[in-house]
Amino acid sequence: MNITSFNITDVGYHYIGLRVLAGLPTARREQQTAAVSRSVLKYARDTALRLLLPEPRGNFEAIGDKVCQELVHFNYARLIRGAGYELTTDGKFVLELLNSKRYRELRREMVKVHLITYDNLRLIVDRHIELGSIFSPLVEVGRLGDGDYLVGLLKPTFKSNAATALASALNDLVEGQNAKKVESALRAVILNFLFSQSNVTVPLFRSMSDRLISLRLLNTMKTTVGGCEFAKSYSPCTMTEPTLEWQSKLEVSLRSGHPYTIFLSDPDMEKTSTQQALLQYLEKALASLPSQAGYYDLPDVRDFVCESMRIPETAFDEGVNVLLDRDNPPVTVGLMYERISGRRKPMVRSRGPTQVFNLIRSA
Repeated sequence: MNITSFNITDVGYHYIGLRVLAGLPTARREQQTAAVSRSVLKYARDTALRLLLPEPRGNFEAIGDKVCQELVHFNYARLIRGAGYELTTDGKFVLELLNSKRYRELRREMVKVHLITYDNLRLIVDRHIELGSIFSPLVEVGRLGDGDYLVGLLKPTFKSNAATALASALNDLVEGQNAKKVESALRAVILNFLFSQSNVTVPLFRSMSDRLISLRLLNTMKTTVGGCEFAKSYSPCTMTEPTLEWQSKLEVSLRSGHPYTIFLSDPDMEKTSTQQALLQYLEKALASLPSQAGYYDLPDVRDFVCESMRIPETAFDEGVNVLLDRDNPPVTVGLMYERISGRRKPMVRSRGPTQVFNLIRSA
């Protein structure tokens, strides 16, 4: 089965669906899906508010039905004819993991069911591990007329064939197209090349990447190559026997009957050895990156550390929170509002009153 939904970009939506179906076991389908939609909208709005980001667009009216359909695909729910959805034994088990805060087990279950259910989502993970990374161009408006610049945006993927790929990408565009359309055209030719056997469109790749980030199977970082900016995506996981203590084996049997093995990156930031490793890479990041008034851009530090340690972005935030909980924290954090964006999310500190930070320095 291939995933086709552009709307479910966060595995948290599935957790909401499980809780709603458990709380409304006798309600009709329309009532259940409407309740899921309302809860997902609240979740999305609360998340944006917490991260100081713009309110999400759209009314999320159709999202409830999509979430419930996916829970059926996962065998976490079933639709009773003439009634509504009910949780299956598997769905009740995953909900119990969620409610009892057994998050590490929960993450493994959700990764497992995604990899088993969706062939194209699994393909995106596999290709990231195989290639090392995928470079998605970030087009600057003021440089649209620079042919060499546009070629440079395709060089990490096409190397010496970048000029030919550019001609193909811009073939259907007319003069005066805005930066967003040019960016989409460049990304489309990259995806057609990297996923030639599967129909991975730009919107689908974006939404699946967001979901894979929430599953901790993918990271996306900002990088510059040859004077061009990119959103560089890569997986902190591996297919070969790992050398890092926080990479653990996950084996599943695909619906085709074939075995599938991946080594997940899921560090336990409560462990002293993991904290020490995090501190070492934090020191390397601060030694390598530019500072302003003694502070460093936290998203840049996160990018550096996650790529170096091969850990998920969320694990980095968890680790910094643990360091800040120490009696004598080895780092301090700060906030600069104008640096916050959807691409450069701040770190959430939820101990006590919820706060966000996007600056960090050594204590």
